[in-house]
Amino acid sequence: MQLRPANPLDVSALYLMLNQMHRETELEVPPIVSETLIGKINEVIHRGVCFVTHNEKELTGAVGGQTGTDWWSDKPYLGDLFFYVLPDHRKSRAAMMLIKEFLRVGKENKIPVRMGHVFSGDIDRKDKFYQHFGLVNAGTIYVEK
Repeated sequence: MQLRPANPLDVSALYLMLNQMHRETELEVPPIVSETLIGKINEVIHRGVCFVTHNEKELTGAVGGQTGTDWWSDKPYLGDLFFYVLPDHRKSRAAMMLIKEFLRVGKENKIPVRMGHVFSGDIDRKDKFYQHFGLVNAGTIYVEK
């Protein structure tokens, strides 16, 4: 398993991966608009932060994000837009490699990192995973069914 920055040649594989992530949501979410998703993948690769893990055959996981600010401040943070590992690779080191690299970028740039998991299951396990890397829960999101 290796880690590297994503590049434009990864757009199709990331598109397929993020479609799979979308299908795994436990709550009903709006459908993917292909043009919007491809545009956001390109934006993250070119103007944000995006890393992928891979083996000889395929991408196995990805994390992508951008800087933003709170609505009341101009102080930036690095927030994830997606963090996903394909089911067949969840027992590998992929998730650990991706989060460590994402956190490293924040630390190197002296920007706090924010990561979350929304619309997915296995919340307790994911909370423990994030907490293992020093992240703390900052709230909860509620949605209308």
